[in-house]
Amino acid sequence: MFEEAFLKVGERLGALQAKVVVALMGGALTLAVLVAAGVYVWLHPVMHCRQQSALLFFGTAVRKGEHVRHVDGNEWKGFVESAIVPRLPDGFTVLEGQGFYRSVVDGNAMQEGTYILMVAHRNDGDINARLASIVEDYKTRFNQESVLRLDQCGAYRF
Repeated sequence: MFEEAFLKVGERLGALQAKVVVALMGGALTLAVLVAAGVYVWLHPVMHCRQQSALLFFGTAVRKGEHVRHVDGNEWKGFVESAIVPRLPDGFTVLEGQGFYRSVVDGNAMQEGTYILMVAHRNDGDINARLASIVEDYKTRFNQESVLRLDQCGAYRF
């Protein structure tokens, strides 16, 4: 009788231990998912915005070997009309500026004229693909290594 009662208590403790282990594993898994989601949101906050603004900085120095020339106003206007207007029919703003940076070749401080494209847009893959194609078009057309893109969460209305 004592042995039978002891076995029943042992079975209950075994089942209880199994339930505790399963509950702890579930809690650890939930915590891991929440931490991963938090890290993702922390590292990619713009991905969770419904509305965004994008700034694209187009440098004008075109280097071919030792020779440097600059994208002039007519070339920029042609680029805007052929590459930007068709891709951003809802509108955008262009500003002119001066960009400053340190040369990766010789470490010298450099400056060049810059065109800045400002776009307020909804957050979706289509607009991001159109902006990326504008960047690639500019890099190809004017022999550029890069175009700086700055995305920010935004709220806009008309």
